[in-house]
Formats: sequence, structure tokens, C-alpha cells
Amino acid sequence: MKTTRRNFLKVSALAGGGFAMAIAMPASSGIINTTSAASSFDLGAYLSIDTEGNITFLLTKHEMGQGSGTGLPMILADELGADWSKLTLKRSDYTPKFSGREMGTTGGSGTITKMWDVLRQAGATTREMFKTAAAKRWNVNVEGLHVENGFVVNTNGEKLGFGELAEEASQQEVPSDVKLKTPSEFKYIGQPVKNLITDEVVSGKANYGINTEVEGMVYAAIERCPVYKGKLVSFDDTEARKITGVIDVIPVPNIEPVEAGQHVQEGVAVIATSTWSAFKAKKLLRIEWDNGENGNESIDSLLGRMGSPEYTEGYKKGEFDKLSTTEGYELVEAEYDNPYQAHALMEPINATAHFKGDSCEVWVGTQSGERVAMEVQKITGLPKEKITVHVLNSGGSFGRRYYSDSSMEVAYLTKVLNKPVKLTWSREDEIAHDYFHPYQRSTHKAIINPEKKVVGWYAGLVRTEEYFTGANAWEIPYQFDHISTETNYAGSIVHVGAWRSVGEHSSSLGKECFIDELAIKLNKDPLELRLELLEGEIVPEGTDDFAQRIAGYRKSVGERYKAVLNRIKEKGLWKSAPAGKGIGLAIENFSRTVCAHIVEVSLDNSYNGFRVDKVTSVVHCGTVVNPHFGRGQIEGSVIWALSAAKYGGVEVKEGKVQRDNFHDNLLLRIDETPEMDVHFIESDEPPSGLGEPGTPPLAPALLNALYNATGKRIRKIPVVKADLQAAAV
Repeated sequence: MKTTRRNFLKVSALAGGGFAMAIAMPASSGIINTTSAASSFDLGAYLSIDTEGNITFLLTKHEMGQGSGTGLPMILADELGADWSKLTLKRSDYTPKFSGREMGTTGGSGTITKMWDVLRQAGATTREMFKTAAAKRWNVNVEGLHVENGFVVNTNGEKLGFGELAEEASQQEVPSDVKLKTPSEFKYIGQPVKNLITDEVVSGKANYGINTEVEGMVYAAIERCPVYKGKLVSFDDTEARKITGVIDVIPVPNIEPVEAGQHVQEGVAVIATSTWSAFKAKKLLRIEWDNGENGNESIDSLLGRMGSPEYTEGYKKGEFDKLSTTEGYELVEAEYDNPYQAHALMEPINATAHFKGDSCEVWVGTQSGERVAMEVQKITGLPKEKITVHVLNSGGSFGRRYYSDSSMEVAYLTKVLNKPVKLTWSREDEIAHDYFHPYQRSTHKAIINPEKKVVGWYAGLVRTEEYFTGANAWEIPYQFDHISTETNYAGSIVHVGAWRSVGEHSSSLGKECFIDELAIKLNKDPLELRLELLEGEIVPEGTDDFAQRIAGYRKSVGERYKAVLNRIKEKGLWKSAPAGKGIGLAIENFSRTVCAHIVEVSLDNSYNGFRVDKVTSVVHCGTVVNPHFGRGQIEGSVIWALSAAKYGGVEVKEGKVQRDNFHDNLLLRIDETPEMDVHFIESDEPPSGLGEPGTPPLAPALLNALYNATGKRIRKIPVVKADLQAAAV
């Protein structure tokens, strides 16, 4: 079906008068999964304007602190010409018509990127319909009218408000073509507009999953097998049942997921009249586990497998292997380790569900109501349209709430008990049974020709799982005549999943540290070497569409790399460090956003051997919709990544995770937080993501800075004091 404005925007009148617009896309777009244009508008009003001029924006994305609940309506309101003070936010429950990342799923730093064009078109279309209604009321040509601050204004300065025009506007034909505003006409986009949910958060009115209360509900806590993929053999609940408030104790099986990557660990659930009673009772359970094949695993055994990989050949270009042994050419090699990382969320994992026989409701903070609905559908046997997922705010996610294991567990419990159940994970549960950032070992090699140019690049990546492997070697914008890549998957000893910036965090560590090592070897400035490797024209490696797309992607990202690095030069941000201090640089792309960090460190025994004094960030993300949120996302990424680089990693012994709370899974403290200075490249290009791109380049920039300070090369995180004394030179 050919997509036109008339079949992705549908306008109707509100009951009692007013204007409503629904936004949809044909199934091929991935936004709305529907078989007909008409049914796609059953989702309700995405935008509504009542007869008082009040504007309601329907938020279909998950708000987890990133600011999407403000950034998205800013885009629509700007094109519409709305009065921001008249706009309110309404959360949408999941509906089966929301399918795919654009409307129903939040992740990959893609919220603003995917909705930019759609919301601008919707806002501009609404604006033109109100202008048409006003023109008919005044009996004038529409060309002489403009919209500002919620009013249509004519050449005489007369005004008609959105409220008084709303019903008439809803009767106008949806225009087939509208003119979008130029960046110079933006009123809200590019401004630090206040967060729409700030007041409800600070007043305690915001709805988070952990605050959910349903009449008649019981409370659950689960003791899970401590070893990944372990099995329940038997349990004795005698002592647990003596705790006041305990209602029942039931086993929880391994629930087979609909979608790969989901996992429910076998365990035993305590059902009680309060979460505290359930928590107390589960500690008294006597359980026999079959720990299975992972029961003898540790980080050492994992690294043993990683040390002897059986590689699968990947992308090849030129003659890397031949050239690596050619006389006059030098082969340089280094190995880097990026460990498992926990999420350690501020709001622990939780979910509430009520199975009613012919329907089921779920209350959960989730990045994907669609994934929750799919899993609950299988567990309950209900049609998807009989499942309601109330998507609530969450206290942080960073990829963890993309998974539906808690919803699967609580759906099983509510069906067994036939009453509403609230399941809460303890902090210890959340860390022990996390979907950890995968472990990756990266081997990098480079060939240096007799003219001291880097002409060959090798990447051998060994990961624990074949998930989120990050950018492929041929997608990076650095240009080499000879490329060789290989991969191997060693099998994970804990469950893994998405962690803020997923594969790019793993891959950037080795890539950007190795570039610095090459610069030192060649006696070149690290920034200048990066610019040198970006020279020349990127040409497709073939004539097929895939080759053309990859070349286009590398070219666009490469231009942003150059813009960021040149801005660093122009502003004098890259400089020499004084004695006892160090400075390091790294740059990475995520979701087409390019971010470079300059990390300044000083050696300090009071802070694990060093402290980060300042992080300067230069970011190219196209149009910055809200610089306040944009800066916050980069600063948050710096703290997140620095916590992982200083205190991260996860120890595993006999298959069991050895961390369990914030006392041993440390986060950066306030007195350790560096000064942060964020610069955005001015651009009229469409926006790209900001939630994750600030994470990958922090760790390599830190390691490069520590080398600059000490002359000792560290090739892994987390960095501990002993590394600074015994690092490989």
C-alpha cells in the first residue's frame, strides 16, 4: 500500500466537541502492525485538543528518566504552534496495534530519531487544518494566516484559539502536503524546555511499577536457583510457612519464552500478605538445586575457553594475512578484556498481574509492552487483545527492562493462584539474576607499511554470546586497505543481555585503545592519527544494496567523526597534561551519534589509585531537540561508564554471581564525580540518539589517559590500583 498523509494520520471529533488525531503506519513500516488502514486508527487519539484549547499528547514510549515524555511532544508542539503551558502528557497502555520500535518499544537510543518525521508531519498537518477552519470562519484566504501560541492569527491581528476552532478543524480534509518549519522558525526545539513529569516525580504522584497496588492482591518473592540454567530438585518450606503472613509456597518452573533471549530461572515462590513477609520467608526455605553444567564454572574457566578460540571467519578485504608476513611490513598486536557488567537498577525489578479467566492485566515498567504481551499470552493462553499491559515509569533501565522475565513469573503466579499478584525482586535478586553485559575479549592487529602508514586492520572478537556484537569491522569509518575479522562465541556462564550501549561498549574499548597504541608507536598525535585514518573517499565494496547502504553509513558517520575531531582541534580541547596527570581521547558512534570524550586524570591513592578530574565531551547528534536532556544523557553516560571502568565487572565462582548489593557493586560517589563539559556540534540534520552514545568512548579514553600519566598500558576494565603498578608496557 502506498503511504500518504491521509492513511497515516486520521482526524476525528472528540466526544463533546474537540479535535483528535491518531497516527499510524502501514504494517511494512513496523510502526503499527495492522492489516488495514482503517483498523490502524482504533488505537485512539495520539493528539487531542478540547474546546478549552487543552492539548493532550499520548506517550507510547517508556519513560525511564531519559526525557522522551518531554522531547516527543516538543517536536509536535513546535510544528503545531501550540502553547506549551496548555499541553499535558498521557501514558498509553500497550495495545497490539503498537508494534515495533517506533511506537511500542523503547530502545537503541531510537525514540526521538524514529518519531522525528512522523511527529513533525502530524503537527504541521494539524496546524494547517486549524488554519483552514479559521479561514472559513473569517471568509479569507488561508495563505494570510499563521499560528502562534495556540491561536490562528490573521493579517489584522485577530485571533481564534485552538479551543474555539477544534470541532471545525476536525471536519476539514486532511491535506495531502504540508510545509514543515525551517530550523530558524523553531520555538521549542533546541530549547531547554522543562521536563513535563518533574512535578509529578518530586511530589510522589508519578506511577512507578514498584508502587502498584491492586485491590485483593497478594505479594510474592522468589528464591531462584543461584546458578544459570540450574534446576529445582526439591524444597522444604516448613520454617518458611511459620512466618506471619505467609499464604502459600509454590515452585516456579523454567518457562519457555516466545522470544529468544528471555529466561526464567527455576525457583520457589513465597506468597504472603506483604512483600516483607515474603522476603523473610524465602530466606528460610531449604532447597536442593541441580546446578548443572554451569555449577563448576568461574571467570577463570571462561577465560580458559576464550584463550583458545576456534574462530569463524568474518569480513575480509585485501590481503591482510599475506601482508602481515611480508618483509618490510610490521605487525602490531594487543588484547583487551571487557567483563560482565551488572545493571544494578535503583528501582528493583518488579511486576504486578491479575488473571481474570477471560482477560489479564499487567502493571510493569517495561521498555516493550509488546514483548510482555507476547509472553503473557503464551502463559495464560489468552488472545493478545485480552491482555492489557499498563506501561509505567521506571527508576532506571539501561536495557534491563527490555526483558520480560518478571512479567512471565508473575503471569504464571496469578494464573495458578487466580488472584492479583505483586512480585518484587530484592536488590540481591536483581544483581544475582541480571541480564549481564556480555564478556568480550578483543584481539587487534595492525600492519604498518615501510612508509609508517597503518594499512591493515584485524579484529578477533571472542564473546560469551552471539548477542549485540556491536559495529562490524567494515562499518567503522577508519579506512584500511586490508581488513580481516573473526569471531567466536565461548558460551556464557551467566545470563546476558542489553546493557547501555550494548555491543559498542565492548568493541570500542579495544578499538580506540589500539588506535592510541598505534599512534604512540608511530610517534603521532592520537587525534591526528584518527583524522589521517578518516582521509580518502569511502566507496562501496560491491554493487548490491547492502554494500551501498554500508558505504553510505560509513560515509555519514565518518563525516561526523571528522566534524567532532576538528571541533576538538579548533577549540583547543586536546592538549598536553602536566606532570602527574594524564589526558586521553576516544571516539565512537552509536545510533549514528558520534561522541568523543577527552578524559583528564590524576594519580591519587585515595581514589583507587587515580581520579578523573574532568571529562570533556564533543557530540554530533544532528538537531538537539532539548539541550538540557541531551547534556544530561551524556553526563549520565559518563558516570555510568566510569562506574563500570572503576568498579564494574562481575565475579563468578562455582557458577554463582559473587556480588549482591551496592556495598560490593559500587557506583561512582559524588566526591569522585568529575567536572563535565559537553559540547554539541550545531546541525540542522535530523536528530540521532543520545541515551547511549556517551557510554562506549569513556573507558578507552580513560585507559589512554592513564597511559599518558604513567607510561603503563592497561588493557582491561575495571582498573584497580594494582594495575597502575604492574600494567603491561
